[in-house]
Amino acid sequence: MRKRLAIAFVALAVTLAVGFLVPLAISVKSQARLTGLSSAQSEARGVATALAAVAGSTGIIPSQIEAEFILNTYGSNEVMIALSPTISVGSIPVEIDQLLEAKTGPIVVDVPEGAVALVPVSFAGIEYPVTVIAFVSNKKLREGVSASWLILIGLGVIVVLGSVPVADRLALTLVRPVKDLSEKAQRWALGDLKVRVQPRGPSEIVESGKAFNLLAERVTDLLSAERERIADLSHRLRTPLAALRLQAESVRDQDQRLSLVADISNLEGEVTALIEDVRRNENQESTTADLSVVVDKRMGFWQIVAAAQNRDLEVENGEDQILVASSDSEILAALDNLVQNVLTHTKPGTGFSVKVRANPPSLTVTDEGEGLSSPNVFDRGSSTGESTGLGLDIVRKIAESSGGEVRIGEGPGASIVVRFGEPTD
Repeated sequence: MRKRLAIAFVALAVTLAVGFLVPLAISVKSQARLTGLSSAQSEARGVATALAAVAGSTGIIPSQIEAEFILNTYGSNEVMIALSPTISVGSIPVEIDQLLEAKTGPIVVDVPEGAVALVPVSFAGIEYPVTVIAFVSNKKLREGVSASWLILIGLGVIVVLGSVPVADRLALTLVRPVKDLSEKAQRWALGDLKVRVQPRGPSEIVESGKAFNLLAERVTDLLSAERERIADLSHRLRTPLAALRLQAESVRDQDQRLSLVADISNLEGEVTALIEDVRRNENQESTTADLSVVVDKRMGFWQIVAAAQNRDLEVENGEDQILVASSDSEILAALDNLVQNVLTHTKPGTGFSVKVRANPPSLTVTDEGEGLSSPNVFDRGSSTGESTGLGLDIVRKIAESSGGEVRIGEGPGASIVVRFGEPTD
């Protein structure tokens, strides 16, 4: 776009230069011709006036000697005096017989060699008038034209070349804000909801930038409000689901009990996946959180759930501060999914432990159950038929996004170790 605008501006400059300089060049040529012809006419009239003056003072037609004297006085080599059809004084490189026969008054006639100015002088008593003929060559008619044209061509080239950087800068002032708006819109479309445009350029582009910022703010506000509602929904759903699980586990019929527990587990997995997808989109930039504080606050809830299911829960979290490159919501997501996985895949009354370590920053959840059903539990869809397999997949993604990893630890039952990445600052 920048190149096209620059070319358009240069083309406009060329058009203006041609439209101005071509008529000026033609005018220079015409002016040079008029100047040459005017000079020839002036010489012819001067000689004719001198001849008339001599005739007026002597009372007779000037003789050939007098005519030669007058020509020598003017000192012009391109003036001729035709005293009669056969007698003339001076010479010019033009055949004048036909001109003398056809013309009777002061005129200018174009000839191949240039142009001639004829000024007849009539005297009483003679039938044939004396004619003064001044010649001007084509060279004199074009004198100075070539130099003027070269100057005009140079001026045109300077104007066109000078318009190139000006056109480029002007095109840049239009293209740069449009390109900036396009880049910011693409970043926003890719998920960077904090990006904004600095409106600049022409008023129309400024208005477009302001409209983009307004739209981005509005959509961000709507998304934020929606995420808050979903986050609130997560806290509201977990307790009823835990209570529903307890009720399902009290069913005496084993087949019905297993079916209800499986359905509740699937529901918990779907709700958890939805909530964590929203949480991960809340902040795309790297964040820092205190692993120890976040886990400590959350374990109060899980201790109540564990007590309701007659499970022994051991919590080890003695560090004052453990900073990791994850947000509070991501740590909560990992912890909730790991504990939920224990509650889903172990029998009621099975104990488990949650441990936080500082070196390296890690979260370990270990149960006293029968162990993992598959070594590929961290891949979505690789869990048992009683679960969607989404929970551990979410945990893996959270750990890797922070620069860490998830691995299987050592323990009597299942043990999952989540190592978080450390902040770079």
